[in-house]
Amino acid sequence: MKVRLLLALLCFGGVALPCADARSIKDIPSAREALLRIVSPKFYQSLAISPIEGWVVVRGDLVNDHLVGTRVTRSEAGSTYEKLALDLANNLKVVDLTRVDQSNSRRSVLVHLLVYRIADGKMAMSFAHFDEAGSNQLRYSGAAWMAVEKGNKWVPIEPRQLAPNERRGPRMYTLAVEPANSTRSLQGNGRLPISMSIVEGGAINAMHSTRDQ
Repeated sequence: MKVRLLLALLCFGGVALPCADARSIKDIPSAREALLRIVSPKFYQSLAISPIEGWVVVRGDLVNDHLVGTRVTRSEAGSTYEKLALDLANNLKVVDLTRVDQSNSRRSVLVHLLVYRIADGKMAMSFAHFDEAGSNQLRYSGAAWMAVEKGNKWVPIEPRQLAPNERRGPRMYTLAVEPANSTRSLQGNGRLPISMSIVEGGAINAMHSTRDQ
């Protein structure tokens, strides 16, 4: 049986009441830009006022479409969440449409894992972004990785629809990155070549459903 993410949001909003000193995504650098196109607008509004219970950051270097040399650089959660964050970073696929030169220079990427308390347990969400000058001006798209904890298992909240070349798995998701002024923008002017592995953002991919397993 599928349960719409809206139900999770209702539970989320009913339990995760904001307080004066609680951290939210508004307090995390680059979170706003990275999340705007990878979650639905309503879900983003909920995240903006919902306190974060745990936060893990993993840094890695982008080589081709994956990260190498991943390591935890910040942890406000237990070792279980650190392992989950590392798994997500090691399995992340990045479609980089911002590179001008084709050199083998590496680019630093930060992968965040946020943990929230919901009515019947916990929910985790992961997103990623470049860690370099001007990275907050880039366009990030794809469907964020989200899961709810059931027993000792993380059950992913799957997107309703994926782009043809968008890879997804229990601990895997895809991130597409474009320049802010790209004429091939996912949000506007022009169509990308079919051969390119692009991930569509916006409301369609941002809507998720939960499968009971």
